Amino acid sequence: TKRKKPNNPTILFVGNFKWLPNRDAAKFLIEHIWPKIKDQVNDAKLWIVGRNPTDDIKKYESDNIKIDEKVEDIRFAYGNSDVLVAPIRNGRGTKYKILEAMATRTPIVGTPLATDGIDVKNEIHAYIATSAQELADKTVYLLKNHKVSRKIAENAYTLVANDYNWKKISDILDKVY
Repeated sequence: TKRKKPNNPTILFVGNFKWLPNRDAAKFLIEHIWPKIKDQVNDAKLWIVGRNPTDDIKKYESDNIKIDEKVEDIRFAYGNSDVLVAPIRNGRGTKYKILEAMATRTPIVGTPLATDGIDVKNEIHAYIATSAQELADKTVYLLKNHKVSRKIAENAYTLVANDYNWKKISDILDKVY
């Protein structure tokens, strides 16, 4: 994926809003994390991408929060954002957003639940936190420290390329079957 530096620092959230944990995470991000980020990076934008946004998600759209259900190729969203924030607090869904971010060299800030089941190490492949303040602080840190942000993204890319590729997964499945 080609990375394009957005005009404004851009925080990305990705999720299908038919899934309750994604609605909860988006609201937590918008209501509790986003204001803390904006206080420190006043020109930042928040881009919420996903199918089936409910009315209670759509109501948050504003000059600096875009709710977007029409992204045809998700790689475009990752390639045009600075950090994926995944404040997942409940549920046991798939971790596609994390793997996609890793594969597109998009730095990740998320909760332990967001990365659960993926061999992500805190401050090596992603920044992991639980409170709104910590999630905001880690996001701001990555926005302001491009060298660290790129290193985290490269480490995550290497991990996903080596350990979560189709060949390796199919070899494991082959042994299971």
